[in-house]
Amino acid sequence: MPTYRSRRLTSLLLAIPGLALAGCSDPVAVAPVRMSPLASVAAAVPSVFPIGNVLGYGVNDAGTIVGPSDGNKSSAYLWDSSTGLVLIRTGGLAWDVSQDGLAVGGKNAAGKPVLWTATQLGDQRTEVVLPDAEFGGAVRAMVSDASGHPVLMTGNVFRNGSTKTPARWTPCLQGPPCPTGWQLSTITVTAPIVEAWGQDINPSGMVVGMEGTGCCRAAFWDANDNQTVLLPLNGGAAAAWGINDAGTLITGQSDGVAVMWLRASTGDSFTTPMRLDTTTCRGGGTSIAYAVNPDFSAANDGTTGTIVGQACGNPVAWKVSITSLLPTITATITRIALPSTGRSTAGQAQSINRSNGGHYRIAGQVNGTGVYWTNF
Repeated sequence: MPTYRSRRLTSLLLAIPGLALAGCSDPVAVAPVRMSPLASVAAAVPSVFPIGNVLGYGVNDAGTIVGPSDGNKSSAYLWDSSTGLVLIRTGGLAWDVSQDGLAVGGKNAAGKPVLWTATQLGDQRTEVVLPDAEFGGAVRAMVSDASGHPVLMTGNVFRNGSTKTPARWTPCLQGPPCPTGWQLSTITVTAPIVEAWGQDINPSGMVVGMEGTGCCRAAFWDANDNQTVLLPLNGGAAAAWGINDAGTLITGQSDGVAVMWLRASTGDSFTTPMRLDTTTCRGGGTSIAYAVNPDFSAANDGTTGTIVGQACGNPVAWKVSITSLLPTITATITRIALPSTGRSTAGQAQSINRSNGGHYRIAGQVNGTGVYWTNF
């Protein structure tokens, strides 16, 4: 049965000028990557729409947006064109939303991984506390089936009260020994990684994540939990935030720069990361790539998709056109500055949905308010 994802990539740590990332050892490099220079955009004129006090951590193909109201410490909200801004739960944190909009994943005020469910989009939601390792955790991403119901989720639980462990949740027949209808399986991390969380998941069950928000290693786990530490730039720190449905493109950051890791097929290894941005920020700021179109297919016959994030503290989108993956990668990358709702341009683009949907949107925040962008 086909599966679909909402497009959410969150930032627990928003761009802070001058942020330095810890260094890591640099593994042996692979084949070189060729990239054309960044270009300015004349044709695309993005439009911005304010949606109130919500940071768009997740957006589904219908355009429903979820997120927190204030970084990682406030309330969980949902916005939809049919309902407007809706408070899901005070003190909670929403990360992702199912394709039908009826399930929102995150953590509650007690730090437990949860789903908030409803029978209709604007209804009051029931909180379903998911199994954990007795010390809490969070749902950070989900995959939906063709009916729009969640069927696969990732995030983290805590072992021993503090050790972050990547997690998957899958449906089970509700009842003993599965009272919530969801069962937990943890992903075993291997050296040099000692703890991490799952940040995104695709329909095949592939998970990407990191040891910390911006430090120190980026990781990929296949559907069988085999771990790959993704190569960094210049031996710097790395973090992986998003993966496409095909499992061939991962977005993130390394050495303070927004990057993507690519491979021609799931039978190949991921390359050294390709820089998405060449901008030098005043004061030593950084750029981060949070999310990619789920339907971005990095095939060898030429594809174009969009990656979103922030550069120097401002929301941006990168149009990526891959013209070849074999024997070396050739790609054209064009950065689009996303417009603001007011005087300040500070913000970030954190999630994006499918490019073939009727509500093609980037969600995030700018000028201190939640927004979505279209026409990019």
